Amino acid sequence: MRITSESTEFSKVCCGTFVLLCIYATLAICIAVFLPAPKVIPFTSIAQNIDMTTDETIDVGIVFDEVSYVSSSLRRGDDGLALYRQPSSRAAVEWFYMNETGERSVAMAILEQADKNDIPLSLAFALAYTESRYNVRAVNHNTNTSIDRGLFQLNSNSFPQLTEDDFFNAATSARYGMSHLRFCLNIAGNAVPALAMYNAGATRVRSNNTPQITLNYIGKIISYKQMLDKRFANDVLSFYDTTLNMGASIAYQD
Repeated sequence: MRITSESTEFSKVCCGTFVLLCIYATLAICIAVFLPAPKVIPFTSIAQNIDMTTDETIDVGIVFDEVSYVSSSLRRGDDGLALYRQPSSRAAVEWFYMNETGERSVAMAILEQADKNDIPLSLAFALAYTESRYNVRAVNHNTNTSIDRGLFQLNSNSFPQLTEDDFFNAATSARYGMSHLRFCLNIAGNAVPALAMYNAGATRVRSNNTPQITLNYIGKIISYKQMLDKRFANDVLSFYDTTLNMGASIAYQD
């Protein structure tokens, strides 16, 4: 049979292609055998890192704290502190409470110390109003000869280290007043007995010897607090979205 030059060329191309395929296959086998396999890192979610063998309830807010800031006060429902701690909404909170007190220095002193001691803003301002009507020069003489002075009516026997100027200084009074309320809250566990301790002393409250005047005092604070919460919701909170969104407060657009 006669073989043409074209047939010869075609055979050469086929042979060359076959050889290349064999080379590629050999290289692939060598790579698979001799090179180490890539390390596979399994995906683990945040929830999977939590020990689920305990009977404790998982707080979703705490889980999100691992990846982004979420206001602790927002988790507890204190929207006033949550908004105050956000730069985008702080001015609105300051505006509300400056109008409430009628004095910038008084409002700022209470806001700063309530924030520092993690106390709901409406509770802090309701206490100051009931104690002194926001009057930094308020004075009350007690039957035991002690004197209550200033914004938070600090007692002269309870705070002997303070000078008269200290008692009448809004920032100093707020500092000691809020610190003492935080101490009472830590002991009592909630606002009502804590306020009783603030007014009548921890010993009398613990011994179930809280006077009727103290119970009336607590009622006034709670009533004023509820009024503040309602007004704050209408005047400030209604303009902000405080749902759980990685800690951001977003103003609604008209």
